Amino acid sequence: MADQPSGWLRKLSNLLVPVSQTQTTPIATVTNTRILDELVASFEDSIRRESVGTSMLFNAHFLIILHPDAYEERQNAFPVIVNEAVNAFKSIIKAQKEQFEQIAPVASSWFFKFGGGREFGGEPVNPGDIKVVGALTGILPGNAPAQSPDKVRVTRRVKQTNRYEKVDVDQHTFQHIDFREPGAFVVKFNFEPETPKTAHPAVLETATRNVAGEPRNPGPGTGLARIDYYIAELNKEDSYAMRDREIVVARKETDNQHFPNYLLLESAYVSNPHARIRFNDATQAFQITSFSRNETRVNEQLIPRSEPASPHWHDLPDKAQILLNSMVTLNFQRTT
Repeated sequence: MADQPSGWLRKLSNLLVPVSQTQTTPIATVTNTRILDELVASFEDSIRRESVGTSMLFNAHFLIILHPDAYEERQNAFPVIVNEAVNAFKSIIKAQKEQFEQIAPVASSWFFKFGGGREFGGEPVNPGDIKVVGALTGILPGNAPAQSPDKVRVTRRVKQTNRYEKVDVDQHTFQHIDFREPGAFVVKFNFEPETPKTAHPAVLETATRNVAGEPRNPGPGTGLARIDYYIAELNKEDSYAMRDREIVVARKETDNQHFPNYLLLESAYVSNPHARIRFNDATQAFQITSFSRNETRVNEQLIPRSEPASPHWHDLPDKAQILLNSMVTLNFQRTT
């Protein structure tokens, strides 16, 4: 006890070196859970802010901005974070569904885009920061243009108040962020079907037609499998009936038009060819192989690339989601 400074010495020490300077606040670490929590908080706030009357409305597009070091450290976990976020969103919608007669998003998919930057909106992005920017629909970088060429209407958490506020963000603000395509994810809405009483006639009509207003391809019962696909950059969806025992998934180009067993996708994010899907008679199961230098994922599992002349086949479940380069979604369903 004699070695400890007396009261007046301790007070003198505090005057010379304030306690706030001698104690350091630990820097928060960016973890997968923290990113998920920020996404969920942003989503919940958007339901409270955007829902009106009997219609549940919410943000569907999210930018997640991290410090470049945190981005590099966390990027391999982004697909899992997105999957967990969508599961959490669905649980929240289900829990609040009784308060509303219909779910009325103005987008057709959830869109997530991760980027690394050291500054955003005039504020520094520190190694422990997570900035989530939300919007109702495709007005974020890489999507449909905003209503105003100069401003984007978004929701973000304000640092001073720790509350979400609706703000106009200058488009040039996003120029400081490195948005990479591997950090972009599109997840098609897949809500539980409404009962005939609450289903809106327009919703039922849309379900039988593509975005161009044309009837979709024949449904299950024709061919070996059905593939419903969604092209994010065009906001286009359609269906393909797999009638051949092996098909090629490729970018839509003139040279490919005459091949009857090609699934042609009008997207710059699809390679040419990108993948092949076949029905293996020996195992009575479907398989897939990927030729693209960009990512091909089946139910979030990365499919290694192989050469077209020497394909390595991987099992394809009878019901699976195939994601091409994080931008084109194929929902595969066996029909035989």
